[in-house]
Amino acid sequence: MVISTGKILRIAVLLCILSFILSVAAPAAEEQEIRLIVRGDDFGMTQGSLVAFEEAFNNGVLTCGAIQAPAPWFEGAAELCRKNPGWCVGIHLCVIGEWRGYRWRPVLPWDEVSSIVDEDGFLYRYPEELFAHNPKIEEIDAEFRAQVDLALKYGVNAQYIDTHYMGYSSYPGLEEVFKKIGRDYDLPISAMMDEKRFPGIYNAPEEQKTEIVVKQLEELEPGLWLWVNHIGIDSPEQNALIHTRPDHIFRGGGVGKHRAAELKALTSIEVKSMILIKGIKLVNYRELWEEKKKR
Repeated sequence: MVISTGKILRIAVLLCILSFILSVAAPAAEEQEIRLIVRGDDFGMTQGSLVAFEEAFNNGVLTCGAIQAPAPWFEGAAELCRKNPGWCVGIHLCVIGEWRGYRWRPVLPWDEVSSIVDEDGFLYRYPEELFAHNPKIEEIDAEFRAQVDLALKYGVNAQYIDTHYMGYSSYPGLEEVFKKIGRDYDLPISAMMDEKRFPGIYNAPEEQKTEIVVKQLEELEPGLWLWVNHIGIDSPEQNALIHTRPDHIFRGGGVGKHRAAELKALTSIEVKSMILIKGIKLVNYRELWEEKKKR
């Protein structure tokens, strides 16, 4: 059968119109969806964090987890990442070590980044302490890149980057450092993908965390939301952690108890049920980055 040139042209025009309609309809449909990124931070901070992340990825609603290259249990976390290539793992870029008696050093030799460490070569304990010593932005950049490179060297399939304990724009030039690293490594930056910030339960009383987050989920409106978590287990190791800043010390239970309560919320039937009832779509940065590249 011979198809006329006119018919071919009409088909081509119809296909173009259909393609245009789909391109307009897809974002409109997304605007009506409730989409939720469930991010876990501090992967590799302790041995207990490894247990928690494996549980949250495999049996909970966690969609992303960010690994800390300077942390003591980084190698163990990297090994878990290699064994679970389907996990969406980010790099939790870190130049702060906030725990008393549990100090961390940079990935680079500390004399190469002397403006971001104290006289003994340890990372400063909170952002204001770091910034008071006028760190060189090029040394922060170098350390961050070394952390990404180390994670890649250990076989971590990095899907995004984010920041540990300080805002992207909390120091002159810092935001551009993050953006340039994102461009150079072709990685999205968490909280820079037009996400709305989900309240979360970090500071909630441990016995109320699940109840509170279920209520927060119930009240979610359409849009892309980011829920940041700090998960762990109730163990002597994690409960021994004490924050350097007095105003950041947990009252009541210790760090382990609070982080275990966050893990319990992420794996609870109550949270999973509310996500189903509300029709919330769980997403990760790998999926979002792929979507963005297609547009």
